[in-house]
Amino acid sequence: MTKPNITPEIVRAALGYLSPNVPRDEWARVGMAIKSEYPDDTGLSLFDEFSKGGESYTAKAVQSTWKSLKATGGVTVATLLHEAQSHGFDLSEHSSATHAPKQAPSPEELARQATERKAAAKREQERTEAAQFAAAAKAAKRWYAASDSPPEGTPTYLSRKGVQSSGLRFEADGTALVPLCDSTGKLLNLQTLAPTKSPGKSDKMFLKDGRKSGLWHLVGTAPKQPNLEQKQAVAGIESAQNAITTIAIAEGYATAWTVHHATGWPVACAFDAGNLTKVATELRKLYPAARLVIAGDDDRDTEATTGRNAGREAADKAAKAVQGLAVLPAGLQDDESDWNDVHARLGIDAVRTQLMSAIENAAPKGDTLSPFAESANAGDEATAHAKPSDKAPYEDKRFTVSDSGVWFQGLDEKGNLKIPLKLCSRLDVSAGVRDFEGGGFGYLLEFDDPLGHRKSWPMPARMLSGDGNEYRSALLNMGLRIEPGNPIKSLLSTYIQSRQPTAWAHCTDRAGWHNSEGKAVYVQPRHTFGDSPEHRVIYQSDSGMENTFRSAGTLDQWRGKVAALCIGNTRLAFAVSSAFAGMAMRWIKSESGGFHLRGDSSSGKTTALRVAASVFGGDSFMQRWRATDNAIEAIAAQHCDALLVLDELAQVDPKQAGEIAYMLGNGQGKARANRSALPKPLLRWNLLFLSAGEVGLAQHVAESGKRVRAGQEVRMVDMPADTGVHGAFESLHDHESASSFSDAVTTACKRWHGTAAPAFIEHLIAQQEGLSARMLAAVDAVAAQMIPEAASGQVHRVGGRFALVAAAGELATQAGITGWPEGEATRAARACFEAWLSARGGLGNLEQSQMLGQVRNFLQLHGAGRFTWWHRAADDHAPNTLSRAGYKRMVNDDGKPVRSNAEHQREFGDRITDADAQGVATEYFIFPEVFDKEVCQGFDAKAVKHFLRSLGHLHAESDTRYDRKERLPGIGQTRVIKIKPSIFEGDAE
Repeated sequence: MTKPNITPEIVRAALGYLSPNVPRDEWARVGMAIKSEYPDDTGLSLFDEFSKGGESYTAKAVQSTWKSLKATGGVTVATLLHEAQSHGFDLSEHSSATHAPKQAPSPEELARQATERKAAAKREQERTEAAQFAAAAKAAKRWYAASDSPPEGTPTYLSRKGVQSSGLRFEADGTALVPLCDSTGKLLNLQTLAPTKSPGKSDKMFLKDGRKSGLWHLVGTAPKQPNLEQKQAVAGIESAQNAITTIAIAEGYATAWTVHHATGWPVACAFDAGNLTKVATELRKLYPAARLVIAGDDDRDTEATTGRNAGREAADKAAKAVQGLAVLPAGLQDDESDWNDVHARLGIDAVRTQLMSAIENAAPKGDTLSPFAESANAGDEATAHAKPSDKAPYEDKRFTVSDSGVWFQGLDEKGNLKIPLKLCSRLDVSAGVRDFEGGGFGYLLEFDDPLGHRKSWPMPARMLSGDGNEYRSALLNMGLRIEPGNPIKSLLSTYIQSRQPTAWAHCTDRAGWHNSEGKAVYVQPRHTFGDSPEHRVIYQSDSGMENTFRSAGTLDQWRGKVAALCIGNTRLAFAVSSAFAGMAMRWIKSESGGFHLRGDSSSGKTTALRVAASVFGGDSFMQRWRATDNAIEAIAAQHCDALLVLDELAQVDPKQAGEIAYMLGNGQGKARANRSALPKPLLRWNLLFLSAGEVGLAQHVAESGKRVRAGQEVRMVDMPADTGVHGAFESLHDHESASSFSDAVTTACKRWHGTAAPAFIEHLIAQQEGLSARMLAAVDAVAAQMIPEAASGQVHRVGGRFALVAAAGELATQAGITGWPEGEATRAARACFEAWLSARGGLGNLEQSQMLGQVRNFLQLHGAGRFTWWHRAADDHAPNTLSRAGYKRMVNDDGKPVRSNAEHQREFGDRITDADAQGVATEYFIFPEVFDKEVCQGFDAKAVKHFLRSLGHLHAESDTRYDRKERLPGIGQTRVIKIKPSIFEGDAE
């Protein structure tokens, strides 16, 4: 039989028997079949003509698909013809000239045929699945019946998860078998839980071809359906729970057992997120009046990488489908997602507290005891997305609050009222708090301590997770009287969470300036300046922080008794102005930094610190260097936008002193990781700090064998406390001695303090419109008068800080706070700046001075022992050079080498004449490795060479090379760093 010639007309006719409205892969197979016969434009035209009948036809899709198809492979035009013939196409009619081809079916007929094919395929699939399900169910029954328990001591999945068995059986190796049942309790499948988890493999498997959809395993006893005709008025959530059967649904077995163990509820294990809605729907049919709680997973880690939180979405979907309540765990850490993780880390009480709180906070509608229609997530503070106007606040009526305290009264098993139980002295939840980023939720707790003092603490809600010991310890420390006993612990947490605040406030864990509703507010631990009742801002911490911002006396008394003694005393006036500068620096976006008063014992430097501290509080405001770097980091965060006063530098570990100076000046603490190696939030601050000590930073750091870096000294300016008159004082204000004057100042600071800072803050808030521009102009004006034009960048940087102190002091004077004459703060800042500049030794950059000094010091220390005299390199009687660093050579006034020969009659060493010795100097040839690693230790070697060449002390080979080739005696041609004798002349200016 002759193979028919497949013409384009035959292909077109065959295509008429096929529908373009098929899945994409089937549609693409048609195109592949056409292309196998006609890979040119003819084929493309046929494919496009066929595709136009499709509902989703686009020419672009046809073009791109045609281009991607391969003309070779198992799909040919014969495949197309065979498919068309199965739908009524007769090839013989189209290949014979004697028969007229019959008409192709209409699009409607093609659609009907496609529907019939799909229905037939579905029926076949259902028959196949039914047979597979039946076989799997039969195998599951046999396997489950043949299993029992593993030998004692065998590890299992349950021991790994810290849960117990409920209806499970085991293999000898510890593999657990979890039965999957339908609504009638019929066993249809098994899940196996491996005792250990292998990398890259799942520890949970199901029987092959077994059914899972709509099946569950029940942990606990199946509940009886409640008698809805026996409704009665009940008071409180406990009796409501007794009236409503509660059933929970969880994804995995470990989570299901954990929820059951915590609550006593029966819990259906749905095995995965996709099965939650199907199981919930089946349970709703069985228990139409039950409360269904979806104890979902919070797949936060997956959400961070894919943007989808499958656990949360599935729980919400299931809750919505059955009018249930979705509850997700709160306070999860990295790599945690479910209730079993909470159980493993915080204990079963934490699971119970979170679940019960979520139930209690989701009030039933009216008094019908109908299932809940809203879902809530315990881990999401914005759960219900309800505003106060949307839903009336619900509070647990089991708790009552009066002046006698907080009381709890529940019901016993028979529904009778129990004896009231006192939890604590009166504790009011007066408001809810949250941070400026929409997180950090908490409760504003208010109570009276045993002495009748009113206490207020914005407690973070996260402290309610776990056993709650931390927040209870803080409340006890602040004076709340909490009754003893284990039941009190969980009940007190439940009480706090059951209160529904009608007022809200912003909270922050950082003191200082904040922007609230477009206005500046200044936050202190016990008070906020500039907020309003409608927009409150409160300082929030995990514990009751010591309030160092204290006051005594009036502002007039402080002005007349403390500030007045600073007039004529530059160190005292500068210290007070530094306190004002700490509050003003954020308005000009100034970086953090500090000043260190260095002086002998009893010179008056600590008195200056007391005067500065008196602006904010008394001696309690002063801190000590005697602390670890971690402790000072926390203290710095508490003094943000203020002045941190630190006394006695010598008390801090010399190894840490320089790093602490860096940390304070950089405005942030150390980066730390949590248990999952992810970074924790950094502590940040913006502050000035004022320090004092008998030694300076460089001297103190040197005790540890380290060298202070220029960046450290720039961040912590070391200036002498001694004025050259009476120690730290120039004027004794009619006192007989510096000692008596210091005692008078100290006494005054103890009696009158803490009133100047509030007055200055209120002045800044009142004048905040345009304040930044005015402050910047004032600082620039002082800096321009005070800093020499030839000063280096480091001097300008430090000078700007002195100028800020001057401008802030003048601003406080203009506000009537200090009582000083105009210009007093500027004169004090200028005097201290000049004292620092003089002690520093010049206007240049400190690193360059240190570089030059280190090179000189190396040559002075090792010039005699580690450098070989050029003229004695070949002398057998010359002493050996140990650890040779290079060579040295005598040169005359013109820089020419001094030689010994008959012509000049000159010799070296001790036989050279005194007259010739006056004109002799020494140049050094240092091996590059020694220069980089030893001479430049602690500095960038390239920077040192560049600086020495700029001063003319380094003889380089060219502009692009710092070393040069020299023929060294006894070695030959080699590269060296050639240092001229001028290295010991001049300085780094």
